[in-house]
Amino acid sequence: MDHRHKITTKSRALHRIRIIKGHLDSVEQMLEKNRYCVDIVHQSRAIQKALQKLDLLIINNHLKDCVVRQIKNGQEARSTEELLKLFEYR
Repeated sequence: MDHRHKITTKSRALHRIRIIKGHLDSVEQMLEKNRYCVDIVHQSRAIQKALQKLDLLIINNHLKDCVVRQIKNGQEARSTEELLKLFEYR
């Protein structure tokens, strides 16, 4: 895989994590200030959505890089097993 793509994916993932941290701090402040429950839940759901997008970004990179490399190296079973484990967490 092109090294520049890895850096881009990594930087995008780190950027998303920083945004998520900011949202988590907001939820903490909202709880400390006894803000309206529904507003807190909206913020929480935004965090969950952001985490899902982070997961998709990482999985996309994994499929394009790691899985392709594993298949080329005859490790199809490993790739399949790892991906199936990801979907067990639902």
